[in-house]
Amino acid sequence: MMLKIYLKDIAYMLGSIVVGIFLFTVLNYFNILSDKVMNFMKILLSVGAFGFAGWYLAKNTKKRGLIEGLKIGGIVLAFFLIISLIFLSSKFEIKNLLYYLILLASSVCGGIIAKQKKED
Repeated sequence: MMLKIYLKDIAYMLGSIVVGIFLFTVLNYFNILSDKVMNFMKILLSVGAFGFAGWYLAKNTKKRGLIEGLKIGGIVLAFFLIISLIFLSSKFEIKNLLYYLILLASSVCGGIIAKQKKED
């Protein structure tokens, strides 16, 4: 049962990232968005998707939101890290670590917010 919730949460998160990046890419292709705005929107979309994933998972469980946000963020970030190290030829840099930490903090904040709203 719990695995089904995790997979559904990961599917929502990755689906929203893929659809959002596709829409922003189309807007960038037609010169509606500049490159700087495009890069900012990709980061904002990723942070929002991780926050939503932490919120959704914490809302549907009875455990602490902090732990649930850490779990879902850690699972997806480990997957992203493995994929980027295996398939991309870029080196792991400090800016990547900072980006991953921001995404992890976003999922933790989403989990905490969900538990706070649920208790009220």
